[in-house]
Amino acid sequence: PAKIVKLASEYEVAVGQSVSLHCQAEGNPKPTYTWTPCESVCHESTLNIPGVLSDGVYTCKVANGLGSDRRFTSL
Repeated sequence: PAKIVKLASEYEVAVGQSVSLHCQAEGNPKPTYTWTPCESVCHESTLNIPGVLSDGVYTCKVANGLGSDRRFTSL
């Protein structure tokens, strides 16, 4: 099954700065990624936020045909 092996629980970033959230997963077959909330590219291991507007919680979900996993990170 798909399993998240690395995602920081928190990122410290000032309003207006850019940040990249990275979610590392493993599984066979290779898992797909879904980030929420998301305003642009949501289906890659890294979610790039060009200008943080406020704090919030982001979810990385990975899945393949054998199962799924999700974890949360906050700004």
